[in-house]
Amino acid sequence: MGNLTKTISIMGVLLITGCIGETPNPFSSNLNNNASQKSLLFKTNEYSFMNSLKTVKSKEDRNNFMDEFLLKSDMQCANYLNGPLKKTTTQQNDSLYMSIFDTASSVFGMKYVTDTAKAVFLSDDVESQDEKDAYANALSPEIRKGVEIGRARYAKKMMKKKKTSLKQYNTVALKRDTLIYDKQCNDAYGLIEINRALKEMQTQINTRTIVKAPSPLTINPQAIKDKVTAVTKEVKEKEENKVKIPLPNVENNLTKKINAPSIKMPHQNTLLSI
Repeated sequence: MGNLTKTISIMGVLLITGCIGETPNPFSSNLNNNASQKSLLFKTNEYSFMNSLKTVKSKEDRNNFMDEFLLKSDMQCANYLNGPLKKTTTQQNDSLYMSIFDTASSVFGMKYVTDTAKAVFLSDDVESQDEKDAYANALSPEIRKGVEIGRARYAKKMMKKKKTSLKQYNTVALKRDTLIYDKQCNDAYGLIEINRALKEMQTQINTRTIVKAPSPLTINPQAIKDKVTAVTKEVKEKEENKVKIPLPNVENNLTKKINAPSIKMPHQNTLLSI
């Protein structure tokens, strides 16, 4: 009877455990895990939030949720971006890279370098994909900084709305802003900010204004130039090495085989014993 009771208890625990879903990780973001999807979209995980939009009844409640959302979304976005680069092979991102190369060419006069870089992003073969990754990896610190700059700009826009009444800026409008804020946690927005920094420098040069020195809170155009130049040099060296590889000379090999001296085997007498 005792063994039967234990068996029933164990079966009960297994059944109950099997019905419990996986507990969400409060420190991770809600990412789409579909392997067939080409683009992973960031979404702030609100599981551990102390405040909720569903319980907002006053302007203070709304502002408390906004503060918590911005803080925790930034932490989760940083973790998300510190992972592998997010699908740099999309056509949209390829176009953004080429825009960066065009602007860099105008600012620094490096058309020879940027034309080679653009040719890489216009190609679709396997080898060019490795070269695209090389550019993306080299520029990844600036891409991450660009995302931070863009999101910080939008966060200021949201914070200005804290003074408005709940009727003027309700939970539906705030939810819309949070979705836009999440959308900007993406490499594409970092590339846009890189191009913006280059264009600002271009404007300063064209208007002959004093070029502002880069700060830790801005993207350094000179760093963009140096990194694009370095990767392009590697790409060119790789192409030159491929040209230098000698192809096997089939005609010479055939001639050597024909003219090779023949090896005479010693005659062996076979003795037959009866």
